[in-house]
Amino acid sequence: MSSEESQKLNVKDWITLSTVMIGAVLTILALIWQLPPDNGIVTITFLLMLSFIFFVNSVSANSKANFEANSRDNSDERVKRFVTFAEYTFGFGFTLVIVGFSILGYEYLLKYEGREIITLLLPIVFLVTAWIVIFIYNLLNYFGKPLGALRSLKRNIWILIELLCLIIIIFDFFEVLTLP
Repeated sequence: MSSEESQKLNVKDWITLSTVMIGAVLTILALIWQLPPDNGIVTITFLLMLSFIFFVNSVSANSKANFEANSRDNSDERVKRFVTFAEYTFGFGFTLVIVGFSILGYEYLLKYEGREIITLLLPIVFLVTAWIVIFIYNLLNYFGKPLGALRSLKRNIWILIELLCLIIIIFDFFEVLTLP
């Protein structure tokens, strides 16, 4: 398989993955409104609705990249711009889902378990697990490049956003401030 065919296949895989994420986000939104947590439903809905927009854009940008790659007048640079745009929007949408799920799990446990340690452990374990997976992905992706796994600006920004979410959850748990 040539690299061009591989790139087209990869774009189609990302279209499929983004489409699955759209369905998952809409399903989760429908389910959480059936039995909402006591707090955080507006924040969670806001985050998941924003992620929906980013996943739809990822499908559109990857489809445009696929179209450009198949057209006669294609430019590799133009295709790469659309692929990069799709990658960034998918990643940010996924970050919003991770943040939304962290808050959702925390709020449901808070509702059913109260301020017990398990309530705080859920978002901590959830986010640390996501960070470990991201770090391993970066190690594989940047293998052989010194500190390459730590130099992915976009992933570091996404982790920073998730870390801020965790700090807000911890503040809420200890009642320093409350989630909206």
